[in-house]
Amino acid sequence: MWTLAQRERLALEHQMLHSQGMTQFSVFHESRDDSYYLFGTAQTNAGRSYDLYAPMPQGFPDQRPSLYVTKPNPLRMADGRALSDLGISHTMHTLSSATSGAIQICHWRDAQWHAAITLHRVMLKALLWLEAYEQHLATGRSIDAFVRTMGGST
Repeated sequence: MWTLAQRERLALEHQMLHSQGMTQFSVFHESRDDSYYLFGTAQTNAGRSYDLYAPMPQGFPDQRPSLYVTKPNPLRMADGRALSDLGISHTMHTLSSATSGAIQICHWRDAQWHAAITLHRVMLKALLWLEAYEQHLATGRSIDAFVRTMGGST
């Protein structure tokens, strides 16, 4: 069950995303099971589109939400293999994939997550990850060649 403070925070997160120019992302409430999630489609500088999905954990904002690239699925590496085949990968900044094969982006370390981190900041990291992924596709180099460890930022 969500507290009033959590519901207000999620509404504020939605407003912040839109007021800070990320209108492609929204926080949605699913009344059927009283859950919240962030969803939207990002377009990279290369012109490709990626659907991003972040289910909100019951402990939000104190608990880090998972963030998945749900489309395209499977997400392919430069060599054609599915990125999900790697599992958890420090060099590709990924965590365990969803059962659907959707890639989970490592945007923050659990130990460094705190309630002051906004979904806007999470989505900035997602956009950065997607641009680095595009560079991986173009060069074959791993994502960590293009971005520093993203999990340690505050």
